[in-house]
Amino acid sequence: MSRWWRRRVISSRRLRAAQRGSLYCDTNIPVLEAVWNPAGGVRYHLRARRYRPQLWAAFRAGLDAWFERWQPDAKRLAIVGPSGGYCLPLSVVSRFDEVVCFEPDPIARFVLSRRLRALPGDRKITWITHDVWVEPVLRGDGPRSGWLRPDTALFFSNFVGQLMFLVADPVWPEYQRAWRERVWPLLETMPWASFHDRLSGPIAPTIESHKLDGTRLSDSKLLKWYGSHEAGELLDHASGDLLPTGASYGYFHWPLTPDQHHLIEAVVSTTPSKR
Repeated sequence: MSRWWRRRVISSRRLRAAQRGSLYCDTNIPVLEAVWNPAGGVRYHLRARRYRPQLWAAFRAGLDAWFERWQPDAKRLAIVGPSGGYCLPLSVVSRFDEVVCFEPDPIARFVLSRRLRALPGDRKITWITHDVWVEPVLRGDGPRSGWLRPDTALFFSNFVGQLMFLVADPVWPEYQRAWRERVWPLLETMPWASFHDRLSGPIAPTIESHKLDGTRLSDSKLLKWYGSHEAGELLDHASGDLLPTGASYGYFHWPLTPDQHHLIEAVVSTTPSKR
């Protein structure tokens, strides 16, 4: 690992510790806490309103096209952390007869519900508004089997890379272990997919709007997209240890704002998909 990369990873850990608050995990999440949560909330809604139509257009189009290849043999889709669906590939959602959304933010639910109703066809929509993926995982409960049946496909919508903001620093290693112990067995029973933050910061990666690759890229390969810049720091979103190895990976540059850039990793599971 180069000195350049190591310096930024160490710096980003300090940044991560400063950005995290207490564990965002109340079983009955208060409305204000959900609306102002550090992984999204009002600030993200305002950014989406401003930047989604143009600045995010190439990223959204590339993500939507990439997930066209994901054809799980399921009629029911569970979406974790969709927010208002600003970057959610709606072409994926439209294939399913039933959708379960894990989303505590009431503003996000209002915005997303309008988008889902605008899709062609009829589908049943269920909202899970309390915490399922943070405190329950840590204490050994996790998602109920009734929500994630064998006929369900699971989609993490820019969620995994935000978990580091929802879990307090002292329990983060314990949470990582709990996630692997309690969520990975679940992922073995159903098709799953995810797009999530891998890195973020003021430096834009020098890639096109998306890059396809069959395997997960190492840190050293990601580093090549950042050249030898010395200005700014990169935040490692600690998403690497939270999902098992997938079947195929894609990488996307998401300019969240003109001054904030995210490197997004997309992955689909090895579970057989519908031909």
